[in-house]
Amino acid sequence: MFDLKISKINKAHKFLKNTINYTPLITNDKINKLTNSKIYFKLENLQKTGSFKLRGAAYKISRLSRKDKSKGVVAYSSGNHAQGVAYAAKQMNVKATIVMPYNAPKIKIKKTKNYGATVVLYDPKKERREEIANKISKDKGSILIKPFDDIDIITGQGTVGKEIVEQLNAINVIPDVYICCTSGGGLIAGSSFYLKRKYKNIRCYSAEPAFFNDHQLSLKKKKIIKINNKNKSICDALLEPQPGKITFPINNKILNGGLSVSDKQIKKTIKLLAEELNLIIEPGGAVAAASVLNNKINLKNKKVVVVLSGSNIDLDYFHKIINEINE
Repeated sequence: MFDLKISKINKAHKFLKNTINYTPLITNDKINKLTNSKIYFKLENLQKTGSFKLRGAAYKISRLSRKDKSKGVVAYSSGNHAQGVAYAAKQMNVKATIVMPYNAPKIKIKKTKNYGATVVLYDPKKERREEIANKISKDKGSILIKPFDDIDIITGQGTVGKEIVEQLNAINVIPDVYICCTSGGGLIAGSSFYLKRKYKNIRCYSAEPAFFNDHQLSLKKKKIIKINNKNKSICDALLEPQPGKITFPINNKILNGGLSVSDKQIKKTIKLLAEELNLIIEPGGAVAAASVLNNKINLKNKKVVVVLSGSNIDLDYFHKIINEINE
């Protein structure tokens, strides 16, 4: 399966231990009561750079030769992969150029610059980020660090699964269900692969915004479906129009289905997570939790692992969401 192996994920985790945070796995009595289940939240919002993306980016850059590192790296991202690449590159003394939409959350652009990367802004209505990044790569010789469709990236993201297994083993819990946010599919591919190898009966589901549910549709059709619409979503991190060519064959084989939620449901979830867990979660990071809290599948009496994947949201916008739900 594209050379994705448990042993390689274990090796990646060992290598990354001084670069990443070993993020907590927590539960909450009120949320358990609301859902009639036992929910274990994997807090990747507490990861360095504020999302899981650092795992894959750091592992990928670490795998480059000394010669390639000297050429620098380039990446395109709405923000979380951008920060992961920028932070990892800085730690390894590698120059980084990041292509980002001009309307990305300000906090994501600011943090990417603060990590030392050169940020190139573009207009997503008029320009294609892949073309810009590829031109930079060609002109400067920089190595392109893809956001998800790369086996090293998937392997790095798979370390989330390894940590979950270790944390559940420590409390003698065998999970029934795993739900993870999905855009290009790298995180869910790596982590579900690891979990499925350790828990044969676990059921794994992707979670997406309602109008960007390309995995949900693709999994139903057993082939890659591209979303062709002009709809919008508050989930700036989850707007990839189709699954990856490398990630989808993995996900198509191991996932049990896809879930999707509306922006309104996501906003309500952000508020609940703030109130009950005292956490600031960005919209894309709350999608999996929203799927659970809105009963997208029957989880009664089940033990469920849910990834809270990121916390990179402008505080003004976070407060706007809270106030909107309170009205």
